Amino acid sequence: MKKKTLVFVIVLFVMLSLLAISRSGVFVETNSCVGCGDCIDVCPVDAITLVDGKAVIDADKCILCEICIRSCTYDAIRKDK
Repeated sequence: MKKKTLVFVIVLFVMLSLLAISRSGVFVETNSCVGCGDCIDVCPVDAITLVDGKAVIDADKCILCEICIRSCTYDAIRKDK
């Protein structure tokens, strides 16, 4: 029984690791961000804040909906490839 549990845990760990590696993130190009806050207003999970006049995305909160990308008039928010 212990051997099956260990194998299950290892397989689960590998699958979660692959998911984390393959998950692309959304980021702010700070040179383009003007701090208008449009992205903050549309984020459904409050993952974006302004720090020193620039948008910052909390990767732990971000659900990759990309609404912020479409709302940014300055094309400052992009998705990793």
